[in-house]
Amino acid sequence: MSDGQEAALFCVVANVAGQAAHGEGGRDLRRGIKHFAAGAKVWVLPPQWGDGGAQVLVAGYHRGTRGRGLVRMVVPRRHLTAFRVQAVYSPDVARELTRPLTELGRPRAPAMWPTREAAVQAAERWRDCPPDA
Repeated sequence: MSDGQEAALFCVVANVAGQAAHGEGGRDLRRGIKHFAAGAKVWVLPPQWGDGGAQVLVAGYHRGTRGRGLVRMVVPRRHLTAFRVQAVYSPDVARELTRPLTELGRPRAPAMWPTREAAVQAAERWRDCPPDA
């Protein structure tokens, strides 16, 4: 940025797919997913558990909030597209990404991308090898 602001961290960013398969056998096509509109930008954290990233923790603006607050939730990676890496400059986004997770009543920090290069490698891998639908 031109005003000398430094990026707090780097993160994989994606957009919610235009159409998502829902229901039995994936026969019902809907625009976007329940919590995010089609095309919505979400910040994607690295896999937090051992499923290889089939389900990912994302932060984004909830459908219908008109930019009034971020939410963080787990979504199937198959509903995301256009993976890329961007610097996070917004304190609100950084705060939501780093907010502690609560597991078994004990808070713990979520896993973050250790380096920009690690995020770039994940974004490339996810672009080239989408999960099974």
